[in-house]
Amino acid sequence: MHSGQVCSRNSWHACTGHLAPCAPCHLVVTLTYKRNRPFTSKPQKQAFSQSAHDSRTSLVQASKDTALQEADQQQAELPTRMNDIPHHRDKRRWFYNEVTQAMLAALADGQTRMRIRCTIPELNPEMDVYRIGTLLEMVREMAYALAEDGKLVKVCVQQSMGQGVFQGLPLSLSGVRKIMNMMDWGDIGQFVSFGEVGRDQIDKASYYILVAPQNVVGTTILTNLGDMVDEAESQGKAVILMNPVLKDIPSAAGVMGVRGRAERMAFADSFIQAYHFRHLYLSSQMMYPIMGAMRHSYGKPWEVWKREDIGKKEEKYDLVASFSAEPQGKQLNDAFKNRPTEVDPSKPWWANL
Repeated sequence: MHSGQVCSRNSWHACTGHLAPCAPCHLVVTLTYKRNRPFTSKPQKQAFSQSAHDSRTSLVQASKDTALQEADQQQAELPTRMNDIPHHRDKRRWFYNEVTQAMLAALADGQTRMRIRCTIPELNPEMDVYRIGTLLEMVREMAYALAEDGKLVKVCVQQSMGQGVFQGLPLSLSGVRKIMNMMDWGDIGQFVSFGEVGRDQIDKASYYILVAPQNVVGTTILTNLGDMVDEAESQGKAVILMNPVLKDIPSAAGVMGVRGRAERMAFADSFIQAYHFRHLYLSSQMMYPIMGAMRHSYGKPWEVWKREDIGKKEEKYDLVASFSAEPQGKQLNDAFKNRPTEVDPSKPWWANL
């Protein structure tokens, strides 16, 4: 497919993963990250004096600070009506920018092992409206931000795992590698490569984005992932997990059983949460209606937002609580009921219920 070309109906269904008809796919042409300067494979050397270099550096830093401040102002409110499918481009762009800014903040702080979780309806594989195109567009925006200074980025999708008739890929990753090869990567095409998950995938790239790594029945991805992360960190390179699912899937073969579970959980928890956004529902079994949302960006508190209807087809999100760590069930219930989220020892015990 070429830039500006819209997928045909059959190929569109294959590349987006929709189960219901919706708007045309813009996977090939949607580019939202604004680059400060064009990409060059071989930057030309120029002679600058030290004062000119310092002045130029300060101007670049000032422009970045201004951009971050404007982004914070624009992202003070959450997108509404997220049950409308397909999502509007502006809503997708809002999350693309959020994830990118959080990732860059974590990298600037020296983090080399991070994960990103964003499970809006189009990015939640448990929903029938899951759209792989939205996930790959987000990955492309992340790659644009990382490759802006000419560094190499490698986007990895796990290979087929298992043995015999049990060998294969999770449904949410089926065909993803082929779609990535068909995508228009624009100016950063020469800076982006594709790979799998394993120690042998570490090469000249500085950043590695792993798309939805997850365990399958009878086989764990943690072995290959652990070897890859160790090799990358030994060379000072960063590994970024996008929507990973690293929970155990027990099987009759005894894989991912009780033995070694503590070590597997410790490894999964070793990835810092660079970004987290998910909607809150009445129960984990029903994904309607949306009661609120939980949001966290690197270096910022965990926020709990409550959704309220304010009219016909209109709603808003109100910030009801903030936490220094990810809130759990009781804390969420207290936040939605406007109860104190922390116990006040100066009050009697019944006042804290």
